[in-house]
Amino acid sequence: MEIVGIGNALMDVIAFVDDDFAPSLGYHNGATVHMEAAKLAAVLDCLPGYVWNAGGGAANTLRVASMLGATTHFCGAVGDDRQGQDYQRDLGESGVHLILSPSPEPTGFFVSLVRPDSGRTILVAPGAALDICRSAPQPGVFHHGSILYLEGFLLKSRPFFVACLEGARQAGMKIALDLGSFSLVESERDFILEILTDYCDWLFANEDEFCSLAGLPLGEGLDLLGDSGPALVVKRSERGAIYVKGGLCLESPVRAICPVDETGAGDAFAAAFLTALDKGYSPERCLRMGNRIAEEILSVPGLAIDPARLVKALASVAG
Repeated sequence: MEIVGIGNALMDVIAFVDDDFAPSLGYHNGATVHMEAAKLAAVLDCLPGYVWNAGGGAANTLRVASMLGATTHFCGAVGDDRQGQDYQRDLGESGVHLILSPSPEPTGFFVSLVRPDSGRTILVAPGAALDICRSAPQPGVFHHGSILYLEGFLLKSRPFFVACLEGARQAGMKIALDLGSFSLVESERDFILEILTDYCDWLFANEDEFCSLAGLPLGEGLDLLGDSGPALVVKRSERGAIYVKGGLCLESPVRAICPVDETGAGDAFAAAFLTALDKGYSPERCLRMGNRIAEEILSVPGLAIDPARLVKALASVAG
């Protein structure tokens, strides 16, 4: 299987802190805050220690897909700085082929402040990541017969997003869209609904994102959009995942666990689901494999995991 991912190139930073740390910096526990790079750099200086990896939603998905044997390519934008060099080295060493655009802005960051109860406060400085949309996607990124994996964050630039869809379709690619942002779904709902039937083969979303898109509770929304074209895959965290396509509706539960860190778990789910689908497995088994790999990612900070462990976990899922 070959996957081409386009999305925000962000350094994922995971720090384990006490309940008072985020409030001491002026941030509410559980909040997601977007800020300028200089302000986030000051936060990094205050951290007692952290784990990092080259991330962002699409990059995380490609990293895990690469670990599971897929050929992967990531398109994003990083700054001409040390963090940009670290990003390229780390993601490249994971087996992902890189198509990175340079930016005068500093490399973007996603910081997860994890409390003892596993709750998170998220701080984001996108920086250079947003510059992926400043020019048209390179024609060479579209590979016939492969999958294009798009982050919903790209909807911030509708012309770029549409160019990605058109390029993929003209090249004979299948398209997977992960909504990835509740606020963007709310603002771009009508447009997303318009492009689903004509362009998307798979739609990945968490429950809040999907319900916002449908404008209905989960069950009613699945009934409404189940015949819209793409296979619908709704990730429900501790409640597992749901697959709907036409008249087929499948639900896959998960075991109750206490996560070490949630960063990248949903991205890993998508990677395992698509990898299993490429092997010809049933949608039900694809759901189970997605849940199993997400479970492994939840047990480590970020994506700091041995690839052999993921391969073994995937093989453990019975048919």
